[in-house]
Amino acid sequence: MKASTAPASKPISTFDLPVRSERLSDKVAAQLQQMIRSGELKTGDKLPPERELVERMGVSRTVVREAVRSLAAKGLLDARSGGGTVVLAPSSAVVSEMMTMMLHDHARSNGKAHQEDVSFGHLQEVRRHLEVEIAGLAAARRTTADLEKLKGLLASLVESEPDAGLWARADVNFHAAIAQATHNPLYPVLLGSIADMLMAVRLVATRLPSTRKNAFNHHTRILEQLVAGSIVGARAAMQAHLAEAEDTYQRARKAK
Repeated sequence: MKASTAPASKPISTFDLPVRSERLSDKVAAQLQQMIRSGELKTGDKLPPERELVERMGVSRTVVREAVRSLAAKGLLDARSGGGTVVLAPSSAVVSEMMTMMLHDHARSNGKAHQEDVSFGHLQEVRRHLEVEIAGLAAARRTTADLEKLKGLLASLVESEPDAGLWARADVNFHAAIAQATHNPLYPVLLGSIADMLMAVRLVATRLPSTRKNAFNHHTRILEQLVAGSIVGARAAMQAHLAEAEDTYQRARKAK
């Protein structure tokens, strides 16, 4: 099936990104993440001493400590007893949050609201390139354990149907598991980096009663091709799913 080629430049006003908290410790955490994102702090580097951060950011020690704790909880920093606080390689969750921050920053630098700067077309363009390839590689490399996990996640889609949020998360998790089945550690990180945006799109799609049944049917077909080990079949099934998802989203926007 030929994938839709909706123009990437068309803004989708309902496609929004999470709004960051304005607590002071969150602002400091965002500044620290910016230092990591810019390369000022690299993986393995030690965070500057607490006193230096207090002076540099003009906040109290308590605020700095809260910010460091929040980044440590996300897996971005490792506070080692007697060894200082070390910058870690970011997980997919951290990459997702940092990507969201970058989109906010980019939108502000261009004088735009972020929902006007990132469109559904942009997201689908990335997904067509990324997830179709992921499906093909997963078909070639998946293990028995991968398939069992995917079967369980497919079942969870049905179990979570009454709750839109749980269903959207189960849907995202199914696609994430396909990326993991490629056994290329970069694919889960790349797909995870747009997880928040994928959640937003799925929540809009749930406005239509047919969305969950259609998604289940497409996921079933994708899984069948993965079980068969068909690279061509898996790619085609994913491409068909993305085309259907695009049509569903556009219709759901008009149904609000």
